[in-house]
Amino acid sequence: MKCPKCGNEIEEGKLLCEKCGAEVNIVPDFDIELEAQLSESITSMVEELTAQPQDDIYGDDFDEDDDIKVELSDYLPQGLLRLQQKTRIFLLIVFVILVIGISAISMIMSNHDKKTDTYEYQYDMAVSSAAAGNYTDAVDHMERALAFNSENLDARFLLAEYYDQNGQRQSSLSTLRELLETDKEYERRDEVYDMLLTEYEELEEYKIMGELLSSCDIPKITSKYNKYAALEPQFNKLGGTYDELISVTLSGNTQGFVYYTLDGSAPTSNSMVYETPILLESGDYTIKAMFVNMYGVSSDVVTQDYYISLSAPDAPKVNLDSGEYSEPSLIEVYYDSSMKVYYTTDGTKPTKDSIRYDGPIEMPYGVSNFSFIAIDESGLGSETVNRTYQLYVNANFTIDLATQVLMNNLWAQGKISDLEGHISNRLGLNRYRVQTVAYIGEKMYYIFYEEYVDTTGKAHDTNNIFAVDTGTADLYRVYKVNEGEYSLSDFDDSFKPNAG
Repeated sequence: MKCPKCGNEIEEGKLLCEKCGAEVNIVPDFDIELEAQLSESITSMVEELTAQPQDDIYGDDFDEDDDIKVELSDYLPQGLLRLQQKTRIFLLIVFVILVIGISAISMIMSNHDKKTDTYEYQYDMAVSSAAAGNYTDAVDHMERALAFNSENLDARFLLAEYYDQNGQRQSSLSTLRELLETDKEYERRDEVYDMLLTEYEELEEYKIMGELLSSCDIPKITSKYNKYAALEPQFNKLGGTYDELISVTLSGNTQGFVYYTLDGSAPTSNSMVYETPILLESGDYTIKAMFVNMYGVSSDVVTQDYYISLSAPDAPKVNLDSGEYSEPSLIEVYYDSSMKVYYTTDGTKPTKDSIRYDGPIEMPYGVSNFSFIAIDESGLGSETVNRTYQLYVNANFTIDLATQVLMNNLWAQGKISDLEGHISNRLGLNRYRVQTVAYIGEKMYYIFYEEYVDTTGKAHDTNNIFAVDTGTADLYRVYKVNEGEYSLSDFDDSFKPNAG
């Protein structure tokens, strides 16, 4: 069969021309025969009726001269009677033609409906309408096609596209979600996800996008829409029993924040924000965490339980007990060589970021608070050892007098511009503090350290050290040899040109 529009050869059963898209009008094979039969039947009836004698019409007993008139027609003239007979014949013929015509039309329409009410016809009409940009008709035809075959997933996917193009967004979304739930093996699931997520992205339905992505198992989709996903935070170490100190790190799949708790409660946006590794020492720990992306979408909460089975190292031993001291003393700490000792002087608990102990420490003048801790190779810390010392000496000159002697001499030498410690050509000032007392030879001295304090209040060590004799107030410049050991130099010589 050829296309009536372009002449292209059309395969049997096809309703549309594949070349030009024209619809093929299917005329049933029986139409020609039916028309011939109708024509022959009508012709035959007319011939029989017109050729039939009067007696055949009225019967053998009909007698024109009969005096008994039983019908109204008996009183009519013969010409009028013949006209009446012809009219009856004509009306009968018309009636027969109408009956046969109506029957033929019904048969043709019935056969046409059988051809058009098929999946193939409605599907082809839907595709043709969509190609012409008529998505209203495309939707109508595809819905009819699916009424015949609702299991065709490709047709349902096309219907979702037609819904979207026709402005029926909710219908499109519903159809796409049904596709995902219908067949987990559908080969075009990636396209379904892509279209569905694109539509939700336009609607700014980020929470729904996050829910879809959390259950999506297609890598290229989760990668493409990763910024909208809020996957469970990743732990660098899973829960379990460890015989070493561990650091747990948490990470999200994209930009956002990881919130966590250590007390067993469910994390919220008011919980601690993960920033640095979580150090787990000996004992039981429960970490609960969730990730929230930049679109406010939250992941499920993840829980990891840890048991750290470690033996804490022995605490360091300190040679001097807490108490009052009147003589210069050195603080010494003893510990296992496989460990490292750290300390603080402000009473806070030391960590591996505190001052590391590497030898005897001069006991500071006045009141001081030391805290020591030993940390092994695994990073596990010992118990903290605390010491409080009070160092005061009996002297002819108090700290205040010794400080005044020092600053008067520095002012006289021009090292400072006033007794408050200001210096020429600089905005800050010098400050002098007694670090400790020390024996140099047989005499005891106050040991002063010089600091430069800038305009922000930050102190900088100048490496200048001075000594004031506690008995005579004699002033010297000194150099530190070792902890607790100093070498004296004449005070005046230190300010001469090229002086040390």
